[in-house]
Amino acid sequence: MEKPLLFRKAVELKAVVDQYPHQEIIIAVDAPRTVPDHTKENYSYRSCERELKKFDQYAGAFAGVASLFIRWYEIEQKYFQDIKVVETYPRIIWKKLKLPGKPKEFDKHREEVWEIVGNLVKGDCSGYNHHQIDAVMCAYTAYCYDKGQIDWFGKSGEGLIIVPTGGTPQSLTEADEQVSEKYRCFSVV
Repeated sequence: MEKPLLFRKAVELKAVVDQYPHQEIIIAVDAPRTVPDHTKENYSYRSCERELKKFDQYAGAFAGVASLFIRWYEIEQKYFQDIKVVETYPRIIWKKLKLPGKPKEFDKHREEVWEIVGNLVKGDCSGYNHHQIDAVMCAYTAYCYDKGQIDWFGKSGEGLIIVPTGGTPQSLTEADEQVSEKYRCFSVV
């Protein structure tokens, strides 16, 4: 396992990704890939975030989520249209895998987290900060996605959040993953 890399520019990520055949790549990104349905009364949350709230009350939208969506959407459209991209959420992976504490409390539990995550991915995570652990969890999600060992949150057509299974995997079809265009852009009223 290679140590997670830090990218300040999308072209740096693209340069690494371009070293591999695109049809063999799965990117699991910790960024929203869709937007809420603005026609609904609760237009702040996507269906996947509403489902996450049942699992973790603190999960979901936060200040700045719209700009994060816009930035990732631009990157994905410009560089990764021919690559499989799934959305994930390390905070929920943390909970699903029953890692100690919470990501905010990483420093209190880092040795235990390094060991658990390292054993999970069969690599050494010693010295990783919580952002690097999040990156490893995203990569692990892509691995599990490829193996069909995933759970997901959200409604078909609206965009899903994919996480490694914490038990029995849910079946996911290509049709479930198709996203309606209204969830991939902000509407002009």
